[in-house]
Amino acid sequence: MTIRSYDRALDTAITTMMREAVEHSVALNQVLEQINQLLLLRAQLDRDCQARNHVHDPVPAPILTHLTKREGEVLDNLVHGRSNRQIATSLGISERTVKNHLRSIFTKLEVGDRTSAVVKALNGRQ
Repeated sequence: MTIRSYDRALDTAITTMMREAVEHSVALNQVLEQINQLLLLRAQLDRDCQARNHVHDPVPAPILTHLTKREGEVLDNLVHGRSNRQIATSLGISERTVKNHLRSIFTKLEVGDRTSAVVKALNGRQ
């Protein structure tokens, strides 16, 4: 291999690593933003609960009106941070069925991921 070949190989490796770093930083920023949303929501819920002097229902009724009973149960499990396997076990259904319910929930709530579904459920927005 010539020096030019090494230079090209090194340039390619450096470029590839820089692209990966950018992709990872974008993903990390998205995760951090979602965590921030959850923390802000938690603080708001704590303030609301203290003001009302009662425990907050994690899945508000307006959200449940658009979901089937089973979807509401899946969403409630999701709000409690359970994995698909844990949800399936607790509801006595398969993980595939859980995934189907989640897809339906995401569509009805107009979200693209678990965290957004939880945030929307806890906010009570539609």
